[in-house]
Amino acid sequence: PQSLDAEIRTINRIRRENAALQSDAGLHFCPIDNDQLIAYLKMDTASGNVILTVVNLDPHRTQSGQLDLDIAALQLDADQPYQVHDLLSDQRYIWRGRYNYVMLDPERAPAHVFRLRRRVRSERDFDYYL
Repeated sequence: PQSLDAEIRTINRIRRENAALQSDAGLHFCPIDNDQLIAYLKMDTASGNVILTVVNLDPHRTQSGQLDLDIAALQLDADQPYQVHDLLSDQRYIWRGRYNYVMLDPERAPAHVFRLRRRVRSERDFDYYL
């Protein structure tokens, strides 16, 4: 009853769909202010695909911390929002700047696998017709 089949299928699908996860190139560890969390980026420069993975190393307790992303290396504007899409839960978050809060409860999800999207659309991106 505690099979990991669904989770393994999801992880394998994410790996197949993201060029950044298909090689060892482009690995960068990110500072985070909690030693019970580990965070790293994988980047594929050819496609622009960027994956940020954050893992809770404590299997028993919820852990949280401030993640420090090198937004200059990611070619993100410090004043503009960007989206992180958790490919495991299908949740999306809007982040801004270099420091962002993450929390992981091992009972719900021991990790985030975020795909970073540099451009966030707003209502100004659409034409409205009356």
